[in-house]
Amino acid sequence: MRRHTMLSALVAAGLVAGLCAPAWASGDAAGTWITTWASSPSLPIEKLPLPFWKPAPEVQGTVRYTLRISAGGDQVRVRLSAETLPQDLLVDHATVAMADAQGHVAPGSFRTLTFNGARAVRVPAGAPLVSDPLDLPVEAGAVLVVSLHLPQPVTVPQADNNHHTDILPGDDRTEAVALDGARTEDAREIVSALLVHAGAQGRTIVAFGDSITDGFGAKDRLMRGWPDQLAALLRAKGRRDIGIANAGIGGNRILRGEVGPSALARFDRDALAVPGVTDVILLEGINDLGLSGLPTLRTSATHPVVTAEDIIAGYRQLIDRARARHLKVHGATLTPAMGATFPGYATPEKEAVRQRINAWIRTSGAFDDVIDFDAAVRDPAHPNRIRADYDCGDHLHPSDAGYRAMAEAALAVIAR
Repeated sequence: MRRHTMLSALVAAGLVAGLCAPAWASGDAAGTWITTWASSPSLPIEKLPLPFWKPAPEVQGTVRYTLRISAGGDQVRVRLSAETLPQDLLVDHATVAMADAQGHVAPGSFRTLTFNGARAVRVPAGAPLVSDPLDLPVEAGAVLVVSLHLPQPVTVPQADNNHHTDILPGDDRTEAVALDGARTEDAREIVSALLVHAGAQGRTIVAFGDSITDGFGAKDRLMRGWPDQLAALLRAKGRRDIGIANAGIGGNRILRGEVGPSALARFDRDALAVPGVTDVILLEGINDLGLSGLPTLRTSATHPVVTAEDIIAGYRQLIDRARARHLKVHGATLTPAMGATFPGYATPEKEAVRQRINAWIRTSGAFDDVIDFDAAVRDPAHPNRIRADYDCGDHLHPSDAGYRAMAEAALAVIAR
């Protein structure tokens, strides 16, 4: 009976918060809200006949994320996402704490998040929800620990080895310094963004792409590939008010959804509507090309054949939509894929298409400028392959050194 009463109160409190989600504060003389960390919601992935595929885990109890932010500010907001969940998301307690570089939290440092003043919240299926501002000064590059207590089970859409979740079933432990007995799962986060209230010059750059943007192959769980490497380089140059929002989804494509909504379908959500966005770095299309003409993994059909013109048309649409919002779009060349371990993904014919796409990116003038990731990581002796020391091992995704080279190429353009 007490449990029924508690859940009824939880739902009632969540209904109020869900119907009255806080409005975005616009920039003012004192500062502006920017996105300092992000993870794009994906779609449920059915079983795939691939060795790295894992079923999406079910989470319940205390769920904890350890996240490195890019830019700093004097207040924090947390964005929760049920956008690709089939059921409402119930949260009866959420906390934020500062941590050291290893993710260790000091006792007594946890702060409770509220949603329109309520501690408990219900996020309706298909929707996001943003917390109230929390007075918590954070430095650029700091590590934050976000903990949620979920009284009802939720199956996250995708098990992704670039994203890590600590899960402790049972009662609320969101203010526990250590989650003794917790298990760690590969799972995309229910927390889809962290926002900070930064200075008046604060802004956000959205890194939009697939697994090469999401950071597949990176060894440091707090450094997701070239976007986090770029954030570190910006901080080293004294630019501590530029947030980097990583909008990469592994397996994502420009034209068609499968692993996450297609770029054309999710661009408004993951780029145009991102708080503080001024720039988008677009690196996507290699999966459209790699899967072109191959059998699908779940049916007897084949993926449609994709031409350079098809992908370029997709780019033009994204550019037009960004320009309508007065955003800069930085075109990024597609990195080498020859030798990729996925059968049929890279062939001489597809390499010729990649070269045509890259030539258009470099010379068309359609983008505000060009970041030549291809030139940054290719093997000078074999330009259709990634350099050996920049290869994570699958001849497609960069290593940490390769991601660093990409970040340096991006910095040279962004910092101009």
